Amino acid sequence: MNGKENEWSDSVKKAVWKKGKINPDYSPEVLRWDSHGNIMMWSEYGRMDSKFGWEIDFINPVIEEGIDNIENLQPLNQWYTTD
Repeated sequence: MNGKENEWSDSVKKAVWKKGKINPDYSPEVLRWDSHGNIMMWSEYGRMDSKFGWEIDFINPVIEEGIDNIENLQPLNQWYTTD
């Protein structure tokens, strides 16, 4: 996790969640894909123990001059990789 998972407001979480890819077989409010094709569930935000857990990640890291705004944020399931 990036250390900010508890600092993001609900409005930022919802806006970032909407950037996930919609799976037409499921409600977009419940399940989406990240940019790597991994499944995420809204209810599993911040859960490292879940294969559907997700976090808010920077597209361009702040350390590499990325900016801390919605355009530079993405939903990411980093704990589970499909083979």
